[in-house]
Amino acid sequence: MAGDPERKAAKRRSQVAKGLDRAHGATTPERVEIDALDLLIVSDHHRGARDGADDFRRCERSYNAALAHFLETGHGLLLLGDTEELWECDPEDVIAAYPRTYALEAEFAARGRYRRVWGNHDDEWRHARSVERHREALGGDRADVREAFRLEITRDGESLGELFFVHGHQGTDDAERWSWISRIVVRKIWRPLQRKLRIASTSPASDWDLRETHDEAMFAWARRAPTRPVVIAGHTHRPVFGVGRRAPVVPEPLEQLERRYRELRRAGAPAEEICAARTRLEYLHAEVRRYDRPAIPVVPPCYFNTGCCSFGDGDVTALELSGGRIRLLRWLDDEQQPAGKVLAEASLEEVLGAVRAGADVRIGETAGVPA
Repeated sequence: MAGDPERKAAKRRSQVAKGLDRAHGATTPERVEIDALDLLIVSDHHRGARDGADDFRRCERSYNAALAHFLETGHGLLLLGDTEELWECDPEDVIAAYPRTYALEAEFAARGRYRRVWGNHDDEWRHARSVERHREALGGDRADVREAFRLEITRDGESLGELFFVHGHQGTDDAERWSWISRIVVRKIWRPLQRKLRIASTSPASDWDLRETHDEAMFAWARRAPTRPVVIAGHTHRPVFGVGRRAPVVPEPLEQLERRYRELRRAGAPAEEICAARTRLEYLHAEVRRYDRPAIPVVPPCYFNTGCCSFGDGDVTALELSGGRIRLLRWLDDEQQPAGKVLAEASLEEVLGAVRAGADVRIGETAGVPA
């Protein structure tokens, strides 16, 4: 039985590789100068009908504020899949629930700075008839929803490397082969329960290392892909940047805290002190256990993940490409104000160069977060 997790991981890698091979092979790259690249990339809003089952409702303020900011700074917008929660809702209900959000996205479309990728939860947009029926909400005259995009990044006409934008569900049974069963379970069982109990189904991310099996499978594909692309995906709801917190912040060794707690008990210290020491000790023990599975270094830095726009605390995460940099952002900021916080960033040219060379290097700088 000990080998089961690895066999499952190997199967997942194989499935994801086949799906990404297909999506990548069906896409023709577009050439873009690195200095002309100004793009906000967001995914996994799971916009619903503004009821208790709607994961986006909490994030509406953060997301709309971010859109307003990037509209004014001249960025483009790429919605990287699962924008609508169509396993639970009809498109008309979602569109009617968020008129101002769709109006903001339409401003990007009107300026010719808008792209859409479909994911597994909004794969209705893979059908041209569905896109045509809801054209106004999907970009108007520029409505164009694809499975994936490829950009060949250049400087003065010379290729620096490739960015491959894809939702990331490709190849998995629950998202493709058996998705019709998943839809029934979500709509008939999970949605009524979530609506009644107002359950937030996505937890805030506190680190952005690569730890999950599906992320690892996408990273494995990116490392072996013949064109050496940098993959930018969503789907897992976990930001991945290749740099971030390596371990929980524990101010002093747990053994020392254990010893202090025992000493307080032996000395007959006041009950409040003993209680505080025990409370802190158990909190930090549990914090350490959250990191039992070590992070997998993203080397070369060929895989990034946006995170999501449906965190239960109302924050959203996104990736930004601008000024020759790639950044991981979070909205709201630490003071819960409508401003972005840069969690990590790196030179895009250095990222592309390291990937093309297959270099065993880490990139990027954290922004005020201990590594």
